[in-house]
Amino acid sequence: MRNFAIIAHVDHGKSTLADRFLELSGVLKPGEHPEQFLDRNPISRERGITIKLAPVSFVWKGVKFNLIDTPGHVDFYYEVDRTLSCVEGVILLVDATQGIQAQTVSNTFKALEKDLVIIPAINKIDSPNAEVEKVKKQIQEFLGVDASQISKISAKKGWGVEELLERVVKEVPSPKIEKGPFKALIFDSYYDTYKGVIGFIRVFSGEIRAGEKVKFLATGEETLVQEVGIFTPDLRPVEVLKEGEIGYICTNLREIRKVRVGDTVALAGDDRASPLPGYKRVKPMVYASIFPVETQAFEDLKKAIEKLYLTDSAIEYQRIYSKALGSGFRVGFLGALHADVVRERLEREFGLELVLTPPQVDFQKKDDKFFEPYAKVTIVSPQEYIAKITEIARKRRGKLLSMDVKDFAILEYEMPISSMIGGLGTGMSSLFEDLKTVSSGYASFDWEFIGYKETQADEMQILIHDEVVEEFSIIVPQENAQRVAREYVEKLRKLIPRQLFEVKIQAKYKGRILASARIAPYRRDVTAPLYGGDRTRKDKLLKKQKEGKKRLKAIGKVHVPKEVFLKLFKGSS
Repeated sequence: MRNFAIIAHVDHGKSTLADRFLELSGVLKPGEHPEQFLDRNPISRERGITIKLAPVSFVWKGVKFNLIDTPGHVDFYYEVDRTLSCVEGVILLVDATQGIQAQTVSNTFKALEKDLVIIPAINKIDSPNAEVEKVKKQIQEFLGVDASQISKISAKKGWGVEELLERVVKEVPSPKIEKGPFKALIFDSYYDTYKGVIGFIRVFSGEIRAGEKVKFLATGEETLVQEVGIFTPDLRPVEVLKEGEIGYICTNLREIRKVRVGDTVALAGDDRASPLPGYKRVKPMVYASIFPVETQAFEDLKKAIEKLYLTDSAIEYQRIYSKALGSGFRVGFLGALHADVVRERLEREFGLELVLTPPQVDFQKKDDKFFEPYAKVTIVSPQEYIAKITEIARKRRGKLLSMDVKDFAILEYEMPISSMIGGLGTGMSSLFEDLKTVSSGYASFDWEFIGYKETQADEMQILIHDEVVEEFSIIVPQENAQRVAREYVEKLRKLIPRQLFEVKIQAKYKGRILASARIAPYRRDVTAPLYGGDRTRKDKLLKKQKEGKKRLKAIGKVHVPKEVFLKLFKGSS
């Protein structure tokens, strides 16, 4: 038996390679299945990004393989980390047209930390844009391996795929057999309406059968196992899962948060069981508010989020109310991509039309002090873009931790997550957008949450006609305040329609007005009906109009249409 995973940067061909392995083993027939077969989610398939790991078992030449196709985006880094704890080796896939990129580096470091066998392979060698020799040199420098140890394949055309699987047999060791009672690692889970929460497990010792009672060590939850089985990739029940195997258990639990990714599951009543290392509770990194475009659709949104909550253990939500947008939810996500995927799922799967406010980090406030989340950011880029990248990082309050320049550069920064995601609270575009712009698409980055740090920040309030509009209030770091205030006020000046009186827009920060703008009133010619006659009649009408506008300004409420909020937020996501 061989347990292995495929790791790579986004869109380097992991799922396509998995297709070829399944065709080799006879699980799939060439030409009779959708491409990227393991990417069952239509959003994942359309975007070309694996957003959910996919395990599958198959047999080839008398060897049983347990393969896990890992997520390809940084938002799901914890799933990748837990996956690597379940296997003995990885295929490190590098795109011949793009070379080593940030997640290649990050995932390789994770594999090295876990002492896994790494089999490097260059993919897409059939592409007219392939730079095989250049990428081979990058891998040699990065891993310190000989050129003969680097496979060259085309997952799309099947070139070199059989030889690569032979390498897995020869180089990846069989799972170590540990003596003792049943103990397994949960590396993923999802909710099934009929079977309850299904936990994806790697068995490290002992064995498990249906009918046995188990305990999840992190939550203390106990349950009777209803079914055990393997992935083909559909669920296939088996009589027993033994040490070294990868499979699933059906728990009949109705809350996915009781079966947490990274938790250890053991037999109930086994007092000797200790947790496997590496578990941590995944916390949302960014928050956004979701509102239905049509107010009457709130109950539909509520039901949809409750259903999604059952299947996505990473989201958190609470109900909120906005004077302008009505009832909605404040939702926590793993990152900006996760937020966008959830929005798209809600719209597609439940037929909703929604507005998602710009994802922002969760500042913490203690004793009048603000603390913001920080990340270790790894940027990988060709050497010629280093100067531009360091300038981008400086503007984002990035602190350089290390720089390694070989055929390509690896830069590590400590950076506020708010500066990384960009948006309204920073007055900047995202780090992803800026890196792609200055490097012509060649630079990439990966990140990992490292903790909270005290920062000089405060709430920026937006006043319209001297009234605070709570929906527009955001927490802003002090050094960004002036820029954010100007940009925010200018955006609103363009979006808010003219009224019958002059409208004043202001951005207030720490008791000071940092930026202001005015929207001129509609001008109505009250003298138009007059033809000729005494000039004093016109002067009286103009004076009366002027006094009327003063009264309007004093008592009038500014009408801010819902469309202003929608345009502002959609333009900032």
